Amino acid sequence: MTPLARILIGLIGLGVLAGIVTWLVRYQPFGPGGPVGTPLPSDAPPAAGWTMAEEAPFARLEMATAVHDGRFWLAGGYTPDGGVVDELWAFDPAAGEWTQGPSLPEAVHHSALASDGERLYLVGGYLGATGQPTERVRVLDLATGEWLDGPPLPQPRAAGAIAFDGTRLVYGGGVGPGGVRGEVFVLEGDAWRRLGDLARPREHLAAATDGDGKVWFMGGRQGGLDRNVGDVELIDGGAVTLIASITPRGGVAAFFADAYGACLTGGEAPSGALTMVECVDAEGRTTALPTMTQPRHGHGAGVVGGRAYALLGGKIPGLNATDSVEWIPVD
Repeated sequence: MTPLARILIGLIGLGVLAGIVTWLVRYQPFGPGGPVGTPLPSDAPPAAGWTMAEEAPFARLEMATAVHDGRFWLAGGYTPDGGVVDELWAFDPAAGEWTQGPSLPEAVHHSALASDGERLYLVGGYLGATGQPTERVRVLDLATGEWLDGPPLPQPRAAGAIAFDGTRLVYGGGVGPGGVRGEVFVLEGDAWRRLGDLARPREHLAAATDGDGKVWFMGGRQGGLDRNVGDVELIDGGAVTLIASITPRGGVAAFFADAYGACLTGGEAPSGALTMVECVDAEGRTTALPTMTQPRHGHGAGVVGGRAYALLGGKIPGLNATDSVEWIPVD
């Protein structure tokens, strides 16, 4: 072999190595729980497929969703023609009924909704009239049907994610001053406290909780659809820990199931809206559930009565809203 050939082979090898290192740093496919794809224990039950439910009485996109008292609650969002609404709806899966609740104080989209078991908290979002992120927190007293002002976020936020871990509300990511943010805030008493930061700032992410002190922040993006990330962080006590990396995607929704952990549904990528469902447990172990019947982004997800539901959202990236609902057993 000539000296020139040896040099060329060496340069090619260095280039390949550099490419691998760059990929590892950018996509972080390993977490403390092991490499992506490390399966859940073999005693995790197999999952049946998704079943379409009766359609909602309206189509909606980028609304905030939460489960409270056996019902799904949906706040604000876009209509198919791009209008922003101040509506609150409740869906009772057991009865198959949709009922309208007290109107929001203002029209909003890309906000976040959570229940502490007694009240609903509507946090942040883009205000319909201005299109600007807000720090406002609205609290619904379900006994009286009155919306009250809650402790505002430290900064305006939209397209972030929230969950109630059994003791406190935990909010992370979103768009705020200066662009995409990575702070994680917790509501303790009457004030929000900065707990830490996500590994990478991102918005259009999702949160899920076991209701016993743990919150997962999953997926999201750092701008356009070509900047999706697959980071999964676990919030446990005072720690924010990157535990896994899954398929990069934003515009997602998540639910928690005991058998699988936190499960990320749908999303959008440059190739289109997605049907995939990937789950990560507290150890960073991953598994894939059956794909949804319909591609979805900007949708809602949660568990009621042993079934995980995916609600509304869009079939294709951008402004596209549907009225479909589907479910899968997760007991």
